[in-house]
Amino acid sequence: MTVRHVPVWLALASAAPCAGCGTGRESSDGPSVVRLDAAQSDQVSIPADGSLFELLGAPLIFAPTAHGFAVNAVLRTGSPSALRARVRDEGDTDWTEVGTPSCPAPDVAQWLIEDLAPGRRYVFEIRATGATADDDELALYSGSAVTARDPGSEFSFAVLTDSHIQPRDPVPSGAEVGSDFFGSDESTLLAVAGDIAASHPDFLIHLGDMLDFHLFGFNEPPPDSAWSRLAYLNYRRLLGDTLGNAAHFPAIGNWEGENGCDTPEEILRSSSQRMLYVPGPQSNTYPEGGSPNEDYYAFTWGDALFVVLNVMTYTTTCHLLDADPGSPDDWTLGEVQRTWLLHTLAGARSKWRFLFIHHAVGGAAGNAVDSAYGRGGGQAAHVGEQAIVHQMMLEYGVQIFFYGHDHVFTDMVVDGIHYTLPGSAGAPWKFDTDITGYTQYWPDSGYGRVEVSLDRVQVDLVAMGGEVLTSYTIR
Repeated sequence: MTVRHVPVWLALASAAPCAGCGTGRESSDGPSVVRLDAAQSDQVSIPADGSLFELLGAPLIFAPTAHGFAVNAVLRTGSPSALRARVRDEGDTDWTEVGTPSCPAPDVAQWLIEDLAPGRRYVFEIRATGATADDDELALYSGSAVTARDPGSEFSFAVLTDSHIQPRDPVPSGAEVGSDFFGSDESTLLAVAGDIAASHPDFLIHLGDMLDFHLFGFNEPPPDSAWSRLAYLNYRRLLGDTLGNAAHFPAIGNWEGENGCDTPEEILRSSSQRMLYVPGPQSNTYPEGGSPNEDYYAFTWGDALFVVLNVMTYTTTCHLLDADPGSPDDWTLGEVQRTWLLHTLAGARSKWRFLFIHHAVGGAAGNAVDSAYGRGGGQAAHVGEQAIVHQMMLEYGVQIFFYGHDHVFTDMVVDGIHYTLPGSAGAPWKFDTDITGYTQYWPDSGYGRVEVSLDRVQVDLVAMGGEVLTSYTIR
């Protein structure tokens, strides 16, 4: 394909700022957080058709409700204020114009699409006005999203974890993949995302360690927000069209840069970029509520309650393996989150109830150091604060505790509750019994596929490529 080149500033400067645009800058001790990933060069490639717009990956669908959903699109080139969105029911041909976006960052266009019917799949389209030299309108992306299901509905969702995606500068185009010097292979997330898309889930939940900052040290926060931005953009790129057709719900892991033993300023470097580029539900999105920092929340979908927890940010002691191991008893949700969890479970009316977290609020693994690091899943059911969470689950009928962190597939049942680990979606390190304590596990990459029907829940642990390693059913 032939291309012509124009300066970066020309592609970005033609349109006025859209509603809600902020400065996009962090505190004065760091760089701008909104620089283009191609800012090392004064030119960008523009297609021969004259288009001045290019999206970075697929738009991200987030915070779906019974009557709407939100869409977050990132631009490599072009002004967000020139974008427009429209939506239609999958079964209709007539479009409804959504209008101009808000701009939480200068490279982000975001829409809240409302007044929809529950339990329906809607097609959305993002277009650019004045997109070419001839002032034509250009269709940039077409995707779809499902609104929250009513009680009595059947549906499926996906659970993945530990993709460990590094920042790339510049963020590559398309599906280009590579391996970093720690061995993390981007092709794994790309393949797992494709497997998830093929199963057509309503949404996906990532259990944490979306990102990886090994280049700065072990569990060290990035030195500024620009690195967090690049990592989240690279993560989004590798999820591909899966993001444009299934809503995304994130949880916080130990590599996101939001650990409680870091300073508030260090945590903000990453949390600010997460809320810009991988946004989740706000505290008032759902009746169940959650954190104003979007790091824990709950929602109801069909006959199921979903509770996403944050074990990292509210634990203020460090857990750095041999360097500073801490104790399995140190892990905590914090008083506010723990009280919120109790009230959420006590008020639940759903038939099915699931918890999602990066790892147990305790640890019992293959050795003392890895136990303190939070490994072990159901082996830690009665350790530290996890014992309190486990008792809540028993008392209020939680059937499954989904978690990550240990990079293998396994499931164990403790007092009738499944502790389910859906492998990993990119991490190259597969931990054995000496580290995790697990006697039955599968060292594969992949994800969890969950089908919810009126009288049962089926959980399949799916290896990359589609092989079902093991399954279980709850009736």
